[in-house]
This record gives sequence, C-alpha cells and structure tokens, in this order.
Amino acid sequence: MELRYKIIIFLSVMILCGCTNLNAKFDTSQPISQYMAITEIDETSEEIGLSINGYYLTLYPNKDETWIEPMSMAADAPNYFKFNAFSGYTIKVNGQEVESDGTIEVKIDGSGGLKKSVGIPIEFCNIKTEEVTRQYVRCLNQGFPEIITVNNGADDGYYYFEPTLDWIAKMNTDSEIMYYKYCEDNLYDFRPFETESGELYYGYRTPYANEDQRLLVVSSSLTECKQVIMDSNYQVIKEIYGTLDDFGKFTNTALDSHEFLLFDRDHYITLSYVPTYVYNIPQEFKSRGQFPSRVMSALIQEVKDEKVIFEWRSTDYPELYGMSVEGNKYDFSEGDWCDYIHVNSIDICPNDNNLVISMRNTDSIVEINRKTGNIEWVLGGKMDMFGLTENQKTARQHFARFTEDGTLTVFDNSTNYMVTEKSEYVGNGTGYPRIVEYKLDERELELGDFNTYEYKIPQSEIMGSATKLSNDGFIVGWGGSIKVPCKMLFSEIDFDNQKVLFEATNKTGSNMTYRVYKYQR
Repeated sequence: MELRYKIIIFLSVMILCGCTNLNAKFDTSQPISQYMAITEIDETSEEIGLSINGYYLTLYPNKDETWIEPMSMAADAPNYFKFNAFSGYTIKVNGQEVESDGTIEVKIDGSGGLKKSVGIPIEFCNIKTEEVTRQYVRCLNQGFPEIITVNNGADDGYYYFEPTLDWIAKMNTDSEIMYYKYCEDNLYDFRPFETESGELYYGYRTPYANEDQRLLVVSSSLTECKQVIMDSNYQVIKEIYGTLDDFGKFTNTALDSHEFLLFDRDHYITLSYVPTYVYNIPQEFKSRGQFPSRVMSALIQEVKDEKVIFEWRSTDYPELYGMSVEGNKYDFSEGDWCDYIHVNSIDICPNDNNLVISMRNTDSIVEINRKTGNIEWVLGGKMDMFGLTENQKTARQHFARFTEDGTLTVFDNSTNYMVTEKSEYVGNGTGYPRIVEYKLDERELELGDFNTYEYKIPQSEIMGSATKLSNDGFIVGWGGSIKVPCKMLFSEIDFDNQKVLFEATNKTGSNMTYRVYKYQR
C-alpha cells in the first residue's frame, strides 16, 4: 500500500479510552487498553483469569461494583466465558455457577441489541470469609464509537461495517448493535459468507497480531494480513496466514487486505502481492532495458482442501504494464516497487465462472479465465474493449460486483489526481463518487445498457463499496478521503426516488470504512 494510504488509515484509527464507572465520560486521551478491565490493579490482590470470546482479562475478585470492558460480544449468539483454574471462591455468571477451569455460555437478550448501560453480573463469594463482591461485564464496550443513524423506511436487515478501522460491527436497521469486535491492528471487510452447502460463516482480515506471526512473513505485500474465519456463533475456527505451495504448505507470502472469497470452509480464493524483479516490461514504457524493474506482482490463488487448484500472477501478462495509469515508474525514478495495477476486488462472473477483477491503477475491470489465466476482456481504461464513452469509464474504481440480474456494478471513486505524466488518458475524474452499472454482452464485447447513480458529495478518494439490493436500492460504503473528509460511513439509497433510506455517521467525524454490506441475517 502506498505511503499516503498508510497515513490516512493510521490517522483514521480511533485511539479510544476507558472509564471507571457507569457514569464516567468518554475520554479519547487514554489508550484502548483502559477498556480491558477498569478495576484498579492491586499487586496484593488475588487474580482470576477470564477469556470472553477469545479475549483475555484479569479479574480481581476483592473489587466490588466495578465494570469489565469486553473486546467482543454478541446479542444474537452465545458468548463464551472461559475461566482459568481458581480456588477459594465460588463464582456465578448471570446466576450460573462456574467450575474452576470451566467455560460457560452466556446469552444476552438480543431484542434491544447490546447496550453500554447493561452489564452481565459476575458474583464472587470468598469461601473463607463469605464476603460477596459483584462485577459487571458491560455488554457494549464503553469505547465503542457512537454511531449517529437516520432511518427513513429502510427494509429490515443487518449492516456489516467498520465504524472505525479498529472495530467491526453488525447493526440492524433499528440501529441496535448485535455484534462487535475490537482489534488494535485494524480490521477489514467484515461480512457473512453463506457457503454452497448452506452453512453460515463470518470473516474479516487483519494484520498479524503478534511478533511470532509477523516473523513467518517474508514478503512485502501492500498490507500484510491474515484471513479470519468464524463460525455462526462468531467463534474463530480458522486463520489463513498466506499463500500455499504445491504441497499445501504455507509459503511465507502474506495475504493482502483487499479481497477474499469463501465458497466453503476449505474452498476459497486469496489475493497477495509479491515484490518481483521483472525483465518483460516493453521498452516504450520506460523499463530499464537489460536491467530488471521491480513491481508488485498480484498473486491470486484458488485453494480447495488445502491444495492450490488455480494460480494467476499479473507479471505473466506484460500487456498489463501498458494499461497502468498510476504506479508505473518502471525506471526506478520514484524508488518504490511499482504498484502498477492494484487489484482491489475479485468476483465470479455468473455467465462463465471466470474471475472479474477491479484493477484500480488501470481504471479498468478485467476478466481472467479461471482455467487458463488468459485475459478475456477489458472494460474501461486505456485498452477498453467495449467501446465505452469517457462518461461510461471509471477512475480509480473499487468493488466490481455482479448483481442477481447479471449486471455488473462498480463503485467509481472518480478520482484521477495521480495520473502519470506519460499518459494523456484521464478517465472520468470528476471528484464525485458514483455507482455505475453495466449490462455486458461478453461474447460480442458490446455494452447492452449503462446506468449511473450519483450522490454529489466530494469524498471517497480511496476505498468504498456499492451493492445493489433486492429492492433496486444500493447500500454504499463511502470509503475514505485524503483531501476532503468523508461525511458519512454508509448510506442505503433509493436512487429511483432520490431518497436516503438509512444513513450512518461516526459522531467523532472520522468516517472511514473499507466496505459495507447489508444482509437479511
């Protein structure tokens, strides 16, 4: 990821704080670690270890009437409280007695979602003194960002999003938080996956959480991530650390943050970037002649049952070098590895089962044959095959997705502030994000129909998503901005009637989210 992207993501991360009682005010000057447990640490106190949904806490049973801040909770699934071995106390959680080194399932009344004012009681009884103390696990962490919402008649459903890049959340159309999770290293692309066999999983990507994991990775991907897979109760069941070799072993090449597709628990598609020295750049694009140029090679793998069944590398297709409109200083004049295509989304074409890839730094969508790897067609950009007008082309687009009707929708960021000096092509480049919808005749390489949906607000220079819903409305995640702050996190819009059905903003004003989805479950 280029430096400017890293800076904006870093600046967007909310440094949140904790407080020591229910009425304490939100204080953004304190670290998020304050939320882990707000009891005062007394080195002479007895300690009891507790893990809530995989996050470890230290409890001090001699403290009374204090609040505990969990890092993850669910209102629509069990929450797992696992206690370490303890002695000298009887412990009850929500009235249920817990055994030493035992686990208990805690269900929350999900009718009103998770609330900061509601806590799950933990009762400690000292066996020797019979003294009883109580502490409360806050259902919604005090540090969770305050989201301001407006509902103007949106159909019932659930929004999946990142209120800031260190939280993920599931929220219903009544603005109730049904699930959340915190990670200090950023979280991307939280969403459900319904597999071909009908099973429900959840997933997200996050950078490596500890130094041991980081040491496994030797590549320099744009954003080195792992993919986390959770079951229908939001419990982590699998982590995918990177690409695989021919024998199904981890290759030390990390996943990239931009895309992951899950078809079944052991069948998925990953995206990675590999710094690569290449000799196959045509001389007219300022390659280094007999000397290699260095580029970020996009690597896509399809894995099934721990075996790679398809692999594609962008550097095997030299025609892509000439398509680039950004990140193409192949002569080392900028000193960085050339991010010349910048893949930011992958989808499956319903017509032929091929891969349809958004390549941001070419201003185009490209179909790749899922068996041979050959480029089947290019939509938009300098090498467009569909005869698009300039208004029909995209600029630095994201999230190319097929609809149930077979049309292709794209979130068009419409920014062209980094067009290379060599190219005269500038694309749409209005500065106003929009959604474009194409009806393609892939056999004849013709455009059957074209629609554009506009929301005239200057924002969304980076990231963003748009999904067409069953009612022909769109759920739009507004991504992030460098020059102009985003005004919203996401919007559900009925463009036919020019009506915003639902909108969410972060009260702090830091509105940045990678993608947003809406589902019925």
